[in-house]
Amino acid sequence: MTLPADRRTREIARTAARSLVDQLGHGSGRPLVVAVSGGADSSALLRLLTDTQSRHGWRTRAAHVDHVIQAPSVRARFREAARELAAAADVPLDIREADARAEAERSQDGLEAAARRVRYDALARIASDRGAPAVAVAHTRDDQAETVIMHILRGSGLDGLSGMPPLRPLGDGLQLVRPMLDVTREETESVCRAYDWVPVHDPSNDDQVHTRNRIRRSLLPLMQEINPNVAQRLAQLARSVAADRELLELIGRESLSQLLEADGAMARRSFLALPGPLQIRVIRAFCRSHDVTLSAERTAAAMQVIQHGYGVVELPEGGRLSVAGGTIAFESGCPPAGDCG
Repeated sequence: MTLPADRRTREIARTAARSLVDQLGHGSGRPLVVAVSGGADSSALLRLLTDTQSRHGWRTRAAHVDHVIQAPSVRARFREAARELAAAADVPLDIREADARAEAERSQDGLEAAARRVRYDALARIASDRGAPAVAVAHTRDDQAETVIMHILRGSGLDGLSGMPPLRPLGDGLQLVRPMLDVTREETESVCRAYDWVPVHDPSNDDQVHTRNRIRRSLLPLMQEINPNVAQRLAQLARSVAADRELLELIGRESLSQLLEADGAMARRSFLALPGPLQIRVIRAFCRSHDVTLSAERTAAAMQVIQHGYGVVELPEGGRLSVAGGTIAFESGCPPAGDCG
């Protein structure tokens, strides 16, 4: 397969391929799972990465996750679009079902959060089954702008304002990569036209109940009246904040290494001698060293217990942060014998 001849599509292809190499390095023939829905963004990503394999070296294959949310006719339309897209790109395709409603009931989370979790879990399993070290998803600059706005509305700190990272762990040694954060939604639509591909419209994107859709349909257009380049500016904000956050996390890890004792715990008095903002970075780094990411709520609970001098904070995956006898310690979810079964 070859890229369309138009200059614009080739420039967008170079942007995506360069980002992929910047984040993952040259593929050297290794497989890369590309998540596809049949919509414009993921369709463009699959076609561009497939047709630039000589540039980035990754051997692309497609994966479609059915969340079992929409009407059977809509789900069937997306499945067929994924099959047609993979056939047009001449790449293998995996299709998996992941019941988002069942996950939402189990976790007591909202449906959007549950769908995101089961989607990434399914993609990770596909990548593992196919020997792929990474999964590529088609988030664009517009998605990044919407994400930053969502976090602003929620009152997020630096973690939220930094938006979606171009590369993050997906678990079990896998990576999630976003090669199109410098590509706009309008550009992905132009790529689809260049390939004579008509993307499938997702009716859920019209539902104003979802916060992201309201931002996309109502808030962003208003902001664009003030600054037509607002999406680009918000993406720049995310990159700038992400750089500052990375520096703070580095300082937190270095401070943690100086506080850790031989048994892996910290002395409470030494911890409290740190400046307040640094305490937060250190306690997050402490839990992250045990593969636990603290939410803002759990961070506040941990700081309260540490200030009190005694107590326990329950953490994800059965872990616990305990404070007693002047010591801050992390306890895993496994019993002492190490049998978690």
